[in-house]
Amino acid sequence: MVSVVSIVKVQSEDVERAVRKSVSLSHSLESVEWEGSMVLIKPNVAIPAQAASGTVTDARVIEAVTRLVSERNPRSVVIGEGSSVGYDFPDRLDSMHCMEVAGVLEVAKRCGVKVIDLNRDEHVQVKVPDAFVMDTFAIAKTAWEADVVLSLPVIKTHVRTGITCGLKNMKGVLPGEEKKRTHRCGLDRGIVDLNRAKRPTITIVDGIIGSQGTNSEEADRVPLNLILAGNDAVAVDSVCATVSGFDAREILHVQLAAEAKLGIADLDLIEVRGERIEAVRRPFIPYLQAAQHLYGGTSIIEKNTCTGCMGELVSTFIYLKRAGFHDKLPDLTVIMGTPEDIPSLNQTPVVVGRCAREYRHLGVFVPGCPPHGIKITDGACEALNIDQKIVHRSIVELHSL
Repeated sequence: MVSVVSIVKVQSEDVERAVRKSVSLSHSLESVEWEGSMVLIKPNVAIPAQAASGTVTDARVIEAVTRLVSERNPRSVVIGEGSSVGYDFPDRLDSMHCMEVAGVLEVAKRCGVKVIDLNRDEHVQVKVPDAFVMDTFAIAKTAWEADVVLSLPVIKTHVRTGITCGLKNMKGVLPGEEKKRTHRCGLDRGIVDLNRAKRPTITIVDGIIGSQGTNSEEADRVPLNLILAGNDAVAVDSVCATVSGFDAREILHVQLAAEAKLGIADLDLIEVRGERIEAVRRPFIPYLQAAQHLYGGTSIIEKNTCTGCMGELVSTFIYLKRAGFHDKLPDLTVIMGTPEDIPSLNQTPVVVGRCAREYRHLGVFVPGCPPHGIKITDGACEALNIDQKIVHRSIVELHSL
């Protein structure tokens, strides 16, 4: 049994041509019954970022896939996403806002298809047989009822899972509380259980620009200029991990997905068509390696912290460094998530987020789920006796660039 994954270079910025060639090489569309089908196109637009940022699916990829699918005359086509925790506040900062910033709403208008916020969609309770850690999920009804799901991820590094690509992209079909629950139960196994319940029919990867390290700075963008595709999300993720310089055997959720017989992770059993992996391989800087520099010696005591809090904490380090307080970071201790034991501390810690509230008596508590990065920064300033006004001036300057 062999899975097929295609790798195609984008030539002369003709993204649509690359998408069509990649899908054609992988024969992804031939096994799908399109007539009368309900199709969900699921990009990765978890945060409000512009196309070509390396953090959200490029609008050109979404448009190319939407046109390609619409030509097959399905009953309906919907573009849907459920933004990340911290970016899921209705009518203020939500999935629709994220998709507007990324250019998805314009694509939908041009293509004449609907867009839906999967966080605000009606949800259905789904049971998962043989689950590792999550035997039930609340899943967006649109995603659950879709006959065909096309997952359009970006290749990125991740603090918990090493990389995030097709399998993890399916977390967007979960409402916020369910997203958090995958972290509490064990993210790698939670991702696999979710894909047992609902996995993508076809995965088409935006590898035009990936994102390495902490995905927080311009230098974290990695131009690959690739489109990858396949019906087997496990195989696609294995190839993407290898292209980005990781050993796919060390990406736990990918290996667990293969163990659960959701696809093939063994590169020897994956037929790669188009470009050779060795010819396009570009090692990414892992999240934890980059974080060692970014965190500047800060002590972080945590367990099962979700990406909402972790992402907002990254902003705090960027703000403090920009304001000239990098030398103060070794004096900072942060408590997050649900750690079981707190060692004796010589300094006042910053206790971040709702999950860590039982330790709020130990230091400066910053409530929220997740709290905003500026609020965490204010807490760090209080703990370190830093003048908040100096830091806030730097924040204003940074965001006015």
